[in-house]
Amino acid sequence: MHHIIKIFSALMLTGSLMAETPLVSDAQLWYAQPAKNWTEALPVGNGRLGAMVFGGTTTERIQLNEESLWAGSQAEGFAPDYAKHLAEVQRLILAGKHKEARDYGQKHLVQAPSSFRSYEPLGDLTLEFENISNTTNYRRELSLRDAIVRTTYQSGNATITREVLASAPDDVIAVRIESNQAGALNFTIRLTRKKDAVITHHKHNGLHMDGQIVDLTKEQGGKEPNSGGSGPGGKHMRFAGRLSVQTDGGTVKPGATGELEVTGASSAVILLTAATDYDVTKLNFNRAIDPAQTAESILDKASRTPWAELRKNHIQDHRNFYDRFALRLNCTDDNLEKQPTDVRLQAVKKGADDPGLAIIMADYGRYLLLGSSRKPGRLPANLQGIWNEQMWAPWEADFHLNINLQMNYWPAPVAGIPETFEPLMDWFKPLSERGKMAAKVICGSDGWACFHATNPFGRISPSGSSFRSQFMNGSLDPLCGAWLTAQLFDAWQFNPDRKKLEELYPILAGASEFTLDALVECPDGKLRIVPSTSPENAYIDPKTGDQFRITAGSTYHMTLVRAIFEATTQAATILGTDQSMRQRIAAASAKIPDIQIGEDGRILEWAKPLREAHKGHRHVS
Repeated sequence: MHHIIKIFSALMLTGSLMAETPLVSDAQLWYAQPAKNWTEALPVGNGRLGAMVFGGTTTERIQLNEESLWAGSQAEGFAPDYAKHLAEVQRLILAGKHKEARDYGQKHLVQAPSSFRSYEPLGDLTLEFENISNTTNYRRELSLRDAIVRTTYQSGNATITREVLASAPDDVIAVRIESNQAGALNFTIRLTRKKDAVITHHKHNGLHMDGQIVDLTKEQGGKEPNSGGSGPGGKHMRFAGRLSVQTDGGTVKPGATGELEVTGASSAVILLTAATDYDVTKLNFNRAIDPAQTAESILDKASRTPWAELRKNHIQDHRNFYDRFALRLNCTDDNLEKQPTDVRLQAVKKGADDPGLAIIMADYGRYLLLGSSRKPGRLPANLQGIWNEQMWAPWEADFHLNINLQMNYWPAPVAGIPETFEPLMDWFKPLSERGKMAAKVICGSDGWACFHATNPFGRISPSGSSFRSQFMNGSLDPLCGAWLTAQLFDAWQFNPDRKKLEELYPILAGASEFTLDALVECPDGKLRIVPSTSPENAYIDPKTGDQFRITAGSTYHMTLVRAIFEATTQAATILGTDQSMRQRIAAASAKIPDIQIGEDGRILEWAKPLREAHKGHRHVS
């Protein structure tokens, strides 16, 4: 997801906002064939529920997600005597012994579990159609302005139309299938999940999914992709899914193997919702929450709403956000607009110029953010937004705070969708409270901190797939929470509201408190973050030729110091509060070294002009 967001953010610099006329951009992604794999499917999302629509003719697969359905539980990985061992790493670095500092840290600043478990899919909704053959006039499209995936095709004399949407007002995934031939629809509905769930019939037209994630350790035969461990096994997240179908004509009856059979219908509407016992205020399970009861309540209410009204409310709600922004490049080609999206993309890869496709990607970026971070959602957009088909996602589909989560939200202020920050704040506030424990462990600070990777359970200790990664990517990067906090203040400035700033200020002040305590006075009298790094980047030691990622005061970290200090000072000034914090920040800022410029005019990534191991690295400051 963050790649689309990055494209969108770059286009903000070249496009223009159309403020004089209604902001309407009716972009579509469309294809002349069904999706063959998950990455070709089209997404819908309401911030809490997500679906990937494949658009098959004889078999339609709709892959489902619920934002809080995560394996694992609260588990930290702080090494014993962390502060003592950190002080020794600092001493070695300031003595110029970078190899010794790295080796010592990799031995003493790591602890199992080095990582955590993954975001999981809810399951699949599968529709199996009878008497479909020789299909023609196929089209599969995603209307970004309506937030509806539409599949149409002809089979014999029948024209079949399917629409899939994720309604925020009604909090359901809704599917409508229609044939222009009365009574021509005959199909089977299946709700499935690979593990940890039981599917049962409910009445003649419903399906229930009830489950609880059971995590197995490696010793118990479970999957363990992280060599440093992913946390304890056990019975963890409870969840439930509820589905109902209503038809125009025909019949619905339970099948013999857990499915529903629809016969002789002219149209059908399927509604599905889901829930877990996750409680964002606790960053943990809440066994007082009954996910089945929650899902049934949502579905019961939505089932009373006619399809036309549900669809209308969904479109109006989505357009309220989507129509606030449009991008104009004034050099689009109408002929290209007639080509399928995949054809246009392949042409661009071969060197064709297609500004209209760039506009679609910009619109797609904000569509994805709206689909994965808004109410009724309670969690921010993860590495994959809200969409994931794998039981163990790449990088756990976690919240990466060393650029990825920040990148997801770059477009929000300029696109006029500040509401996408609300689920982020719902999760970030309790994370910052939990982060007070991390600040104490790291350096006895009264502030708060967290490292580069975390999850809905509020992981605040260093994380990494291996112990080496836990140290190199985690322990060396304690200012990630400060980075996101500074970004939240930047976003606040687009829509200044004193009450919201009062809510944000304790998080700002806590991040600055930790940063003040984390700074180390170096032999030259300057204050630096020690140890320091540049995410996933490395320099070459001029004496030995070895690659290192450990240093004192990288440009990355010292930039974050300036950013959180400036944001906190500005916020305190606006609120007329915390004079002592402003004074402490001013005193520390006077001792922060200047940004270093190389002979070639570039900002140096490291405090000295060192040769980079990976020039142009994607994480370069």
